[in-house]
Amino acid sequence: MVDVPSFGTYLLGKVKRGSVILVEYSPTYQMERFSWGFLLPILMERGEVVVVDFFGVGDIMFRNYIRGIGGREYSKILELIKSLKIIKVGPGGCSYGGVIDDVVPTYDPQSALRSYYSMINKLVNSPTKPDYMVTFGLAMYLHFGGEGAIRSLLTWVTTLPVEDWAWVHLVNRGVLSEENLAILEELSSMVFQPSHGEVTVKKGGEGLATDR
Repeated sequence: MVDVPSFGTYLLGKVKRGSVILVEYSPTYQMERFSWGFLLPILMERGEVVVVDFFGVGDIMFRNYIRGIGGREYSKILELIKSLKIIKVGPGGCSYGGVIDDVVPTYDPQSALRSYYSMINKLVNSPTKPDYMVTFGLAMYLHFGGEGAIRSLLTWVTTLPVEDWAWVHLVNRGVLSEENLAILEELSSMVFQPSHGEVTVKKGGEGLATDR
């Protein structure tokens, strides 16, 4: 394990464009503080960030986070989200950032490929294309969509041009089947699991000191 600040330093220093980082968390873990109080701020200080928000999970976490803060921390996050770009996938609110695309979720691989190719193409050709893409709620998409969703995900990964930025997927491991979690871990270049102020290195993370 490493402490959370060390994990942040590693991400900023070692993660390259094209990297796929999987951050697994338990259903009872306060992911809102990790994501909105730590991860997104450090990424946005380094480069352009686009959030892909499935079913408004990121929005729920954002609202849970701001309910528990105040003063300078509250002012800082409100200033930070002014420049945050959002891609909404499916229903759900969006009380943070600016929505640049609104995608209807589909679980048919070919339909999904057409839908998400259009989204990715817009980002690739944007004058301010992202350095990081952060996803909320991907586990819910896979849970609701069953086999079609995981097949769609595999189709995106093997077909779409995603080497222009680093992906950071935040997934609730309690929602996923063992098989789907194993697939996500296999597709990822690095896998981490935060818990109680520390981060467990499950895969990758070379050069990041651990107690293993």
